[in-house]
Amino acid sequence: MPLLIGAYSQLSPGTPLPLLERALAHVYKPLLTHLYNNTELKFHLYLPAAVLEWFEQAHPEMNMLIADLVKKEQLELLGGSYHHAVLQLLPNRERSLQLEMSTTLLRKRYGKRPKNIWFFNQIWNPSYALNMRGSLFERLIISPYNRLHNVNGNLEPFRMQEMGTTIEVFPTDILVEDLVYHLSLGKLKPQEALTQLEKYTPKAMVMINVDQLLMMQGMLDESVLASEVLLSILENFTSQESQLLGSLPFGAVTNSGYLSSGWYGKDTSLNDFSSFNEIFIRHGELNHLYGRVLHLVELSRVYRKNKDTKKRVEALLSKAMSGGSFALDASGGYYRHHYRKHLYRLLLEAQKQLSQAEPISFPLEYDIDFDCNKEIIWQGKHIGAVLDSKGGSVVELSYIPTFWNYCDSFGCDASEAKPLGLCVQKDGLIHRSFVDLLLPHDADLHLDALKTASQGNRLIYQMNPDERIPHEIEATAQFSNLGHGLGTLSITKRYRLKMNTVVIDYTLTNSGKHKSRGFIGSVLNLSIGMKEGEDIELFTVEKNRNRMLALTEDAAYNLKNFRINDTVNRTILSFASDERFSLAKADLCVKAPTIMGMEELYQHTRLVPLWNFELAPNSSYQWTIGFRIERKVGVMPSGGKRS
Repeated sequence: MPLLIGAYSQLSPGTPLPLLERALAHVYKPLLTHLYNNTELKFHLYLPAAVLEWFEQAHPEMNMLIADLVKKEQLELLGGSYHHAVLQLLPNRERSLQLEMSTTLLRKRYGKRPKNIWFFNQIWNPSYALNMRGSLFERLIISPYNRLHNVNGNLEPFRMQEMGTTIEVFPTDILVEDLVYHLSLGKLKPQEALTQLEKYTPKAMVMINVDQLLMMQGMLDESVLASEVLLSILENFTSQESQLLGSLPFGAVTNSGYLSSGWYGKDTSLNDFSSFNEIFIRHGELNHLYGRVLHLVELSRVYRKNKDTKKRVEALLSKAMSGGSFALDASGGYYRHHYRKHLYRLLLEAQKQLSQAEPISFPLEYDIDFDCNKEIIWQGKHIGAVLDSKGGSVVELSYIPTFWNYCDSFGCDASEAKPLGLCVQKDGLIHRSFVDLLLPHDADLHLDALKTASQGNRLIYQMNPDERIPHEIEATAQFSNLGHGLGTLSITKRYRLKMNTVVIDYTLTNSGKHKSRGFIGSVLNLSIGMKEGEDIELFTVEKNRNRMLALTEDAAYNLKNFRINDTVNRTILSFASDERFSLAKADLCVKAPTIMGMEELYQHTRLVPLWNFELAPNSSYQWTIGFRIERKVGVMPSGGKRS
């Protein structure tokens, strides 16, 4: 078989500009220039539609070069899901639409309709075959390595039939894939990999993950460039005659086989799943995000008032199907908050469009996280919220003018990345906000508050929306037989959701037979917008003047309020209480290898205000807090720099 060779990149929609520019400078441009200067080399390339659209806006010369190579029949572009969706998460109609949008883009912009396809992160389901043929795709290119079962499948191309639909499957070369993967993790030196490839004859189609080569470059502190290794790999195969898949007639493959559902290749380091959907069990935040997508899809289906509005909403939801937030690969995946924020912006804008076009009676009740308990969805003029019976908490708090979800507080699984910080959550629990925390009177307010802040996350509260006042919701629960002198305590909190403020009236009651003494906290897990190099700084207002909080061991005492400056969204977050409190704070970051090298990726900031109480049996303690999000007016002290 002649040499079939290509490369692929999987930077999803929402990728920050520095990552795109890095890929352009070190991979995209050197690769395409090499192809232009070596006309005998026939090459296959998969680039996400988001990257091609970015070329059109910022680097049109790249699209001109691609179009020229395609016209000369030297380059064949592979199709895929337009918004980098994981197709098995989508309804069948949306699957076909994503593929058709991809083929239309490539046909109109580069003059040739693709017949060969590459799926994001090589996540495959046999039902895709019907969607492929419906969009005139004939061949699938995919690794034979099934990472979920740690086995290799067919190495030779084979013909596959699914429900009467036939496609051809071209497996990729395992050795090249394995070498690039180990290069990206720093487990193999570039020269060692190139030595193994000398005089090597590929046994299948060669596909090179250029994102992993960029990761290698970062892990080696830029001492070896991704372009150098990529071009050296290509030079190893110059003695072999290359060919494009498009030149082979469909039906030439005679072997029969079957590709079962699975997660193939080594684009991700995850290997302890039996199914891709288990990602939603490990990470409750992703489960919630997926549920939000499905809920808005259902709302859009029943909306029929205005065709233009319906079309705009469907376009937003189609973009929100991107899989960048649901996988972990060289881009940083779901640990890079830009991907999640990108999806939330689209979802919040779609919800706003629907609510403006046709009045929606908030609050809505919907089981977003599929736990048989309905969440409460509320949206006002400037603030949107989702309240959860688990912990009687807020799982989503969004500022509508900027479409930023401040409760997008992702956690960390130590088997995937290294957590940096005290606020580590386990067992797939979401880092919710306004979760109640009870500590004994002799607790370490810093360490104990931050490490045990998930205490109330599993307790189910009784949620009671006020029928007369729709924006008020009461949550009640009882903590029974607590140790360390806390006894049995009942908590009632009444949420009052206003234009840009969440007000909560608390009542803590000693329901036991003995005196109860300790601290009660309300845990805030907030994802703050920060510019590169900034630290999150807190201020308090005293006598109408801002004073920076100097937290001793990340704790402050005797406060009435604090403020946070969000420099990305140009907003101010303000917290106030009618009773004085102590405050514990910690930031959670994760350390993970990405195309930028070993990165520290910010996830969220945990803030735990704590109130001291001492209650006799059947007595109560009441206080009120307010959390406000508003546009910045005037000048606050600027953020500091990371040390």
